[in-house]
Amino acid sequence: MKTPEKVGPKSVMDLYPDVCQWLENFLKARFRQSEVDVHILPHTPISRFISTYDRGNFLGGWHSWNIKVDVVGFIHHVDKPTDLVLVECKNTKLTLAHLSQLLGYSRIARPLYSFLISPVGFSRSLVSLLQEYHRHDVLEYHSEAGKLPRQLIIAEWEMATRHLNRHTMIGGAGL
Repeated sequence: MKTPEKVGPKSVMDLYPDVCQWLENFLKARFRQSEVDVHILPHTPISRFISTYDRGNFLGGWHSWNIKVDVVGFIHHVDKPTDLVLVECKNTKLTLAHLSQLLGYSRIARPLYSFLISPVGFSRSLVSLLQEYHRHDVLEYHSEAGKLPRQLIIAEWEMATRHLNRHTMIGGAGL
């Protein structure tokens, strides 16, 4: 018997409040000594938001981040620059085009974490590339000597629990 297709919310914007709350909890649990802010910014370029944002110690180059990401987290450390976390939400199956979009954004902004999520799951071509052909190299967006490369984290969003389904997670070496 065929499994019924998963259906996402009518609007991707319906995901934002729960994803925002999840991300805030996730970051506060990981960075207890730092302050965390999470914002819903699907229509605002990150560079414009940062230019009016009265917090943070950002590395150079942020003026060029003319990118729009659904949910953005800021981790304000005491003794080092502010880290970014990006979350791109979709209410359809995740595709190679979605991966490419967030990969480009992540190569520009170099976030600490970068999540691509959907409650509907993954397209066949995305599953084929990442699981059958083991091409996790396409998830990498930043590397530093002596550290694991930063990778996109692709996962299914569970509407009922309002969390990522860790069993579906691909990427995120060292998460």
